Amino acid sequence: MASAQQLRSSPTAGEPFVPAGSAAAPPVCPLCGAADTQTAFSDNGRELRACRVCELFFVHPYPASDRQYERVASGDYNEIDLLDCERRYQGERLYYERHFPLIAEESRCATSLLDVGCGTGHLLERFAANRAMHRVGIELNPQAAQFARSISGCNVLEVPFEHFHAERAFDVITMINVFSHLPSFDGTFRALRAALAPGGKVLLRTSEMSRRVNRWNQLHWGIPDDLHFLGLGTLEFLCAKYGFTVTRHIRTPFEEELFRRSRWRQMGRNPGLNLVKRAALRAPGALPTLQKLYTATLGQRLFVSFIVLEPIARPSQAPPAVPERRRGRI
Repeated sequence: MASAQQLRSSPTAGEPFVPAGSAAAPPVCPLCGAADTQTAFSDNGRELRACRVCELFFVHPYPASDRQYERVASGDYNEIDLLDCERRYQGERLYYERHFPLIAEESRCATSLLDVGCGTGHLLERFAANRAMHRVGIELNPQAAQFARSISGCNVLEVPFEHFHAERAFDVITMINVFSHLPSFDGTFRALRAALAPGGKVLLRTSEMSRRVNRWNQLHWGIPDDLHFLGLGTLEFLCAKYGFTVTRHIRTPFEEELFRRSRWRQMGRNPGLNLVKRAALRAPGALPTLQKLYTATLGQRLFVSFIVLEPIARPSQAPPAVPERRRGRI
């Protein structure tokens, strides 16, 4: 079992985690540095491993931060072009029809908001009605960033979040479906502390997975674009390591999100899959039936979570003690 001291002195997250010595040595977890990991499953030619200590699921090999940011900024990440931005924007509109009320509720007293990974800018656009709110976005893809500026009417920066230096602090920082793409845990939480105003909060929407998760819980995992997924105990570990507390945590089974009509109205790049979506939308009772089948065979393993974090005041800059976690079977 890894001790708190060992975890605090583990390799910096986001660096290439290749242990010295034998190539057959198991990779280490990018969050806690433990080598006690095992394969969960493989997808898209990449291995997804699970850590027995902090319960994080992570891709192997895990990329260095600079390489990950280069992929996003260059367009290699998802090959966005202007037409894709239009389609992505429409998808964002449908997404926030479902999820904006929770974000708005948590942001109702905020006078400043930073949207990390703002995409084509629809969340920033929704807050434009609040003229007193200072809004800023971060988006590494130049085409998406340009689109977001035109839509939202606010500043959108093309800088990795861990390198972001704000002229002012923010009451709310949003990371909506972004956290799994950020390669450096240390850099991310350091940047969060630096950018948050006193009393500020972080709004996350990200995936959590149980140890029983299956390769077939979703057709497309997004690996290796998605670098990691939280295990059911990882959030507790993150908060203990980086000095945050959870003030709200809504864990929704993936099947409840997967079979929403508005989600099936979001068309993607695959013409065949789009045809299936249209057919299911037209067929009476198709989506409820599919949801029941999914729940019976694969349910309660993958979750979509809305998480609100607030930093804990520290008496010094010394890293907090990380509680040891009991090893368990993955």
